[in-house]
Amino acid sequence: LVILEELVLPYETLYVELDEFKKPPLTDVNPNGRVPGISDAQGLSIWNKCCEQLTLAIIDPNTGLTLWESGATIQCRFSPEAMALLSPKIFIALGIFTLVWVVWCLATLIANVSRARATGLQYVIVPCSMLGAPWLLTQPLLLPILQALPELWTEKWLPLLLFNDGWHNGYEPFQRVGADTFLAVSPGDIIFYTCDAAVSSQLFHNGRLGKPAHLMSLLNIFGPTMTGTDGPEARLYRRTAAPFFTEATMRDVFVGAVQGGAELSRALRQPAAHRQLRDLSAKLSIHLLSRFCNQTETQEDLVNALQCKDKPQGTHRMTYSEAVFTLLESFTTVFLCPHALLRISPFSTHRQAATAFTEMRRYMEEMKERKVAELEQKPPAPSKNASSILELLVQAGLPAADGSPAVLRPDQVMGNIWTFVFAGHEANANTLTFIMLLLACHPVTQRAMQADLDRILQDTPPDQWTYDAHFNPLMNSLVGAVINEALRLFTVLPVIPKYVPPTGPPVSIIIDDQAHPLPPGMVAFVNTSATHRHPQYWPRRESSTHLRASENCKKRPFAVSDFDPERWIQTTDGGKNEFLSPIPGSFIPFAEGSRACLGYRFALVELCASVAIVFKSSSVRLLTRDEEADGSNPGGAADTWEAARDRAELALSEGVKFDMSLRVVHGLPVRFEARK
Repeated sequence: LVILEELVLPYETLYVELDEFKKPPLTDVNPNGRVPGISDAQGLSIWNKCCEQLTLAIIDPNTGLTLWESGATIQCRFSPEAMALLSPKIFIALGIFTLVWVVWCLATLIANVSRARATGLQYVIVPCSMLGAPWLLTQPLLLPILQALPELWTEKWLPLLLFNDGWHNGYEPFQRVGADTFLAVSPGDIIFYTCDAAVSSQLFHNGRLGKPAHLMSLLNIFGPTMTGTDGPEARLYRRTAAPFFTEATMRDVFVGAVQGGAELSRALRQPAAHRQLRDLSAKLSIHLLSRFCNQTETQEDLVNALQCKDKPQGTHRMTYSEAVFTLLESFTTVFLCPHALLRISPFSTHRQAATAFTEMRRYMEEMKERKVAELEQKPPAPSKNASSILELLVQAGLPAADGSPAVLRPDQVMGNIWTFVFAGHEANANTLTFIMLLLACHPVTQRAMQADLDRILQDTPPDQWTYDAHFNPLMNSLVGAVINEALRLFTVLPVIPKYVPPTGPPVSIIIDDQAHPLPPGMVAFVNTSATHRHPQYWPRRESSTHLRASENCKKRPFAVSDFDPERWIQTTDGGKNEFLSPIPGSFIPFAEGSRACLGYRFALVELCASVAIVFKSSSVRLLTRDEEADGSNPGGAADTWEAARDRAELALSEGVKFDMSLRVVHGLPVRFEARK
């Protein structure tokens, strides 16, 4: 009856076809024969109509028991009279909704265009916001249609809607717009884009600009994080963890990375190691983070992990590294879907993601509990003497000795433990993988870098390499040049977001001595991919320009052919070599200013030591198809190194994807061999 009352159409316009039907009297279900709020006559009339036309079964809402079933095969449909009444209303409603939506879009677009003009910056009109839910939800359906349109119609605005293609597009969108700084204006919002080094530096160093925490909250799956929050809260987390990143820590990291890199080098020389090149690099990076940031792993743990002999600890169902890898691969799913639904999902990937989330939480809780027990056995050390990030975070989550409350809540402790696990290992694992593959494509550069290694390290045993004696000389040689060039080509993040506070006055930027006010609430994207390929800051040498877009557009953005580490070492008039110091804002893999990546030096020390030990003891080369098959295809067509390099070039361009981080997803056959 309730359903009947809520119908838009009168019940007389509905009917059913029955094979057989037996109508019970109303008093069989309701002894009083009454329906609350309806007279006896009305109730009986409605009841009769329900039984004749609508009812399949009558169920007691209190017990859920079926009181009566018709026993009939019933087919319900709208009668022609109903359709005649319904169709005009549907079309009228859709027409009104469409008209209101179009008017709203035009009104908000006009308002946003007016705001954009007030800034004095060039702008491009786009049909929707890249950050809006409608576009994010419909992109898989609409994108193939938009890409099928003539490029002339979409070339200026479509790349601005494709966040995950930002690395591939590089400087092209700015080149097409004709400006290094511009606005993308849609009915939903205004987004600021720049690849201008001077403008980027202003954004990084302006204390009023923060992060768009509403966009970065994706990272807060275990609790608030340094990356996923802004303002005083983010600064609190930064102050808490900052005392760990001292020169003493860097000395330990350098030695540990040399030890770990030696084990990685041995693992890489195993047959078919290239099939898990990225995973092996990630295991080294996770080990170093666990060893120095959390004090939870030993060298033996790394050896077992690299040999795939590590086992889940205790009652765990996944190893630590397996939980991290699986969770990162399913990060968006875990963020969007309730975990209870993931656990009962029919898809195995969903259930595995739920397991990884649970396992990762358990591992972090166990680390935290062990550290709490350890701190209870000794007086809390001053922050400056803390031995790990884990100790700093856990100590901040405990009440002080004088009885004052804890600085951090439990969820804040957990969230920031996760931050250093995720952000700490992803960038280095990917960068180390890119370095190995780039050097395989450039054997001449590889041999030159190894000559620098031999010159700097000579015959010093690896266990005597030290941060104080070797880090700076290595970073000012081709080793540092290769690392920086890899970070330039494969930047950690394609864009770095900034945010104008929604309250308060506009924030002005200066371009060519002219002020441009950015209105409150505006999201600004510093496009690192475009900045790092800007022809003014990073011109391509003639020797590296043999491949142009007109020759093979599938290989953009030409990472292999544009790899030029020699650009970082410049010869002065006096014949001395000096390491390049890029102009501020033109080389920003870790951002700049007071909010730059807290662990950037940790990352560079780890990369430097790892690259040095791997390539001091080993060389890497591309495999032809014949070599990959070990001669098992004698009748096949001969393959050449040049053909293998072409495939590698494609794998390091089209085979690179951004999903939480920039990584290569297409396998590339290489072989590591001990140096003679």
